Amino acid sequence: MKKFRTKKKFGQHLLISEGVISKIVDTIDVKLEDIIVEIGVGTGQLTQEILKRNPKKLYGIEIDETAYPIIEERFKEFENFELIKKDFFEVNLYEIAENQKIKLVGNLPYNVSSLILINTVFYIDIIERTVFMLQKEVAEKLTTKPKTKNYTFLTIFIQTFFEVEYVMSVPARFFSPPPKVISAVVRMFPKKDYPKIDKKNYKNFVSSLFSNRRKMLRTKIDENILKSLNIPPTARVEELKPEDFLRLYEKIKK
Repeated sequence: MKKFRTKKKFGQHLLISEGVISKIVDTIDVKLEDIIVEIGVGTGQLTQEILKRNPKKLYGIEIDETAYPIIEERFKEFENFELIKKDFFEVNLYEIAENQKIKLVGNLPYNVSSLILINTVFYIDIIERTVFMLQKEVAEKLTTKPKTKNYTFLTIFIQTFFEVEYVMSVPARFFSPPPKVISAVVRMFPKKDYPKIDKKNYKNFVSSLFSNRRKMLRTKIDENILKSLNIPPTARVEELKPEDFLRLYEKIKK
């Protein structure tokens, strides 16, 4: 079989550490009744370990056509595995969820990881948990607090809906080819009381407000609204917690 070559345009760095792969699968906590969706199968190292735990169904999403023969040959004996030959952004997760919660996992391409994370919010009502390998810088954005340099729009948007846990750092030597950055594994659970709001409108609201992170809030929002929520008008945008953004959004939308 032809040797697989990773492609820079897909941001491919194959995870080759058996120890890290095992830790990721432990973090997924595979159950017999699980439907799991893996984003970016590659040549199937993580896929293989998940299938050893025998979930009800594992869907592997892969965009790289040159990987298809390798994947199909490697997993032809597994009736509970299905390869989806598409870009993740072309896949409708509702169609494969079978009216139950799903688990998302993947060694995400670094060039689109933020977009994938944002996309997961729009499927939150069918997500039981996610376990993703990310660039460490992105992982730190997901788990940071206000008034730090890593506190961004992504932090606020994700933390509004998910509880986020930094699981472990992963050195570059555990990948082929090695990336130029350190990676990290992050686990996310939907908050029990996550807001049932228009996610697209909320995303646009947070993005617009945070675009001037150093601005005082009174330059962006009516002072009466801020005072009604006990938010100091002189506070800067970057000082607000995710729950403050949500309270502002809900107040303004009334």
